[in-house]
Amino acid sequence: MNKALFTGIWIAAALAAGCVVTAGPAPFGGVVAVSGPPPEPVQEPRPPAVRPRAVWVAGYWHWTGMQYTWIPGHWEAGPPGARWRAPRYLLRDGIYYYEPGGWLR
Repeated sequence: MNKALFTGIWIAAALAAGCVVTAGPAPFGGVVAVSGPPPEPVQEPRPPAVRPRAVWVAGYWHWTGMQYTWIPGHWEAGPPGARWRAPRYLLRDGIYYYEPGGWLR
């Protein structure tokens, strides 16, 4: 096999390994198809609150578009009257989806 062909095959394989699964429209807004389920959650201690009205946002795996990245747990002051909804990881018809978390009013 010549060097140019081997290099082309290697590059194509490397690009394919990081692909995101796409399968038509997402089931609802903000949801994206991903390559698989997230890893197991990281066990973290919860430090004392830093502000009286802060809400504990537990650590979670966030989909970056290419891979999952761990977002450590932290205290956060959300908008007045809002509540934190953690990200969700869904499996529908054999396809994994990621729905980001966020503040809900």
